[in-house]
Amino acid sequence: MSIRFEDVTYVYNPKTPEPVEALHNISLEIEEGSFTALIGRTGCGKSTLVQHLNALLHPTSGTVFIDTFVNASQKKKRDKKLKPLREKVGLVFQFPEYQLFEETIEKDVAFGPKNFGDSDEVALEKAHEALQLVGLDESFYKRSPFEISGGEKRRVALAGVLAMKPKYLVVDEPTAGLDPLGAKKLMELFTKIHEAGSTIILVTHDMDLVLGYCTDVFVLDHGKVALKGKPNDLFGQDVSRFSLQTPAIFDFAFRLEKAGYKIDKNKLNRVEDLAKAIVEGRR
Repeated sequence: MSIRFEDVTYVYNPKTPEPVEALHNISLEIEEGSFTALIGRTGCGKSTLVQHLNALLHPTSGTVFIDTFVNASQKKKRDKKLKPLREKVGLVFQFPEYQLFEETIEKDVAFGPKNFGDSDEVALEKAHEALQLVGLDESFYKRSPFEISGGEKRRVALAGVLAMKPKYLVVDEPTAGLDPLGAKKLMELFTKIHEAGSTIILVTHDMDLVLGYCTDVFVLDHGKVALKGKPNDLFGQDVSRFSLQTPAIFDFAFRLEKAGYKIDKNKLNRVEDLAKAIVEGRR
C-alpha cells in the first residue's frame, strides 16, 4: 500500500476574481515504509499537499489515494467516513505545542484516543505508552503542559498524535524554533518511529535534515513536482535554482573536491560519513 496523488490540482478561492492555484497536476507516490521529505521554497505548495492526506482539503481536480481511502474532487467518489483515515494519518503542524489545552499532560495526550472512541482506561494506557516513546516518563503525567520547556511541549504534542498509532506520520517543520541539540533529539525520535514501522513524511526547509535522515525526496516548485529521487542524488547537483541550500556536508565535500580530494558523495549523510570519506580520499 502507499499514498498516491493522481493529477491533483488545488485552487484557493475558486470562482472568485483572484483564484490562487497552489497545486498543479501533481502526480507522485509515497511508498509505505519510506522516510520521505517534501521540500521547496516558501509558497511552493508543500503544506497544501499534506493537508490532502487526511482530507482537511479536497482536490479541486484529481484524486488522492491513501491506501484504499479515496480523497477525490468529486463528492460522489470520496470516502465519506473520515475517522479511519484520521486514525491512519497523523498530522503534526508547525509549533504543535500551541494546541495543548488540557490541565495535565496525560489528559492532553489521551484526548485523541478518547475522541476516537476509546475508554478512559484504554486512552490513558495509550497516552502513557506514547509519552514513554517520546522520552517523557511518569513524572510528567500529572504535570501541566504549560509548565514545561518548549522542547518538552513539542514532545507532548507529538505524543498526542502517536497515541492514535498512525500508520503515516506527517510532520511540518518539526524542528522550527528548537536549538541544534533539541532538533537532533527530535529527529532521532522520528527515526525510531520510522524503524518501528511508520511511514514518515517530513516537510522542512532544513536540507541537513533531509540528507541525514530521509530515504526519498520530492522537490516542489510553483505547485508542481520539479524533482524526485534520493537525497544524495539531489544534492549532488545545483539546487539553488529551487531556492534550496546545499547541506553543509555536501558543500564542504564540493570544496574538498576542488582542492583535489576524491569524495564519494553517494555515501555522505552524516558528519561521520564525511570524515571517513576524507580519510579514504587521502589514501
